[in-house]
Amino acid sequence: MSKKETIGKTLGVVVGLCLVCAVIVATAAVKLRPEQQANKALDWKRNILIASGFAEEAKGNAKAVEESFSKNIEVRLVNLETGEYAEGDVSKIDYDAERKSPKFTRELDPKADEAKIKRVARVAPVYLAKDASGQINSVTLPVHGKGLWGTMYGFIALDKDGNTVKTINFYEHLETPGLGAEIQNPKWVQTWEGKKLYKDGHVAIEVVKGGAKSDTQVDGLSGATLTSNGVSHTFRFWAGEQGFGPYLAKVRNGGAF
Repeated sequence: MSKKETIGKTLGVVVGLCLVCAVIVATAAVKLRPEQQANKALDWKRNILIASGFAEEAKGNAKAVEESFSKNIEVRLVNLETGEYAEGDVSKIDYDAERKSPKFTRELDPKADEAKIKRVARVAPVYLAKDASGQINSVTLPVHGKGLWGTMYGFIALDKDGNTVKTINFYEHLETPGLGAEIQNPKWVQTWEGKKLYKDGHVAIEVVKGGAKSDTQVDGLSGATLTSNGVSHTFRFWAGEQGFGPYLAKVRNGGAF
């Protein structure tokens, strides 16, 4: 090492380089944030369209997706404790972020936390799908619950009776490929069609091992018992009193739309 190449100078160069890199990364992150948020919102709308029966429209470009969503989906906010519609500008609500924030959620009693999510939002969006005549024919609900390796995020679409399942759509999870990840397999998803969430006014839907024997049961995933249980607990929680239960009671009684 020459006399001019001191440890202090070397550290100065390293620190200076790190600062420059940090500034570049931070600047890029700030500039890209609006685009990232727009892509996230677009992906959210695609998944809602898929769950609501507009899978073909969801395959279009950004403009087509936005147009289809605007035409076919009405977004409302629901107070989960009362089941009543809530006031608020739905365009300014990032539910995916809010349901993870203590500011917008309440802590769950572990005994009532069947989905193992610890906290639940006070207000959540529901997505009302319209038919060609503009009449509401289904309602899509955002759900999440613990799987084997992490939280599973998805939607469940119900007929306007508030009980009959039209489809489910898990769009984000950490389940094992070829096993628990089969929650996205179209063949398994199809087995949910026509199933009932409730029987005699009580939550009855469940994923069972060994074959479904009623319209409130769905065949479990082979080799993925814990994931199957997680899916069962997730839908039971969100159909219950801590989730969308109070709202769905109004739907079933014809008082929601």
